[in-house]
Amino acid sequence: MEIEKTFTLSTTPERAWAMLLDPQLMSECVPGMQSVEVLSPTEYTAVIKVKIAFISAKFKLRTTIVEQRAPDYLRIEGTGEDTSVASALKQTSELFLTDLGNGHTELRTRVVVDVTGRLGTFGLSVMKTKADRMWDEFCANLTQRVGLEATAAAPAAAAAPAPAAAAAAAPAAHLF
Repeated sequence: MEIEKTFTLSTTPERAWAMLLDPQLMSECVPGMQSVEVLSPTEYTAVIKVKIAFISAKFKLRTTIVEQRAPDYLRIEGTGEDTSVASALKQTSELFLTDLGNGHTELRTRVVVDVTGRLGTFGLSVMKTKADRMWDEFCANLTQRVGLEATAAAPAAAAAPAPAAAAAAAPAAHLF
């Protein structure tokens, strides 16, 4: 199954890139995500719970970032399985970030996913409907996070030291 989606974020490509590479933040945005473990800067394991029609599955996923060109392109591959419902999945995701100017970034994703086993017996329309709902929820969660960070950054920007003072303090910043 192939899925292509586009979404506009109210942030710069650099900030969107940093958010996409933050496993904790992403785990809070992905619907059904129960846990994530960082194995290396490019490898993660995660547990995600999904319900499709009358079947609930809890997939143990292994995800690897296989290509990245900051802050424009990210390719991720992953596999997962849920032995309790005898299902497995394999996916490749490509994420494209485009600077739209004025602090906005387009996030375009192309996902190819193969689901086998019991969940794989569902029709393509059922699977795409579930994927559409998960994408919509992910986008809403990510939008909320961008808004929360912008709100938190505004008071900090107002209280920020003058550029000369900030530059002088920069060498010591790694100590805190």
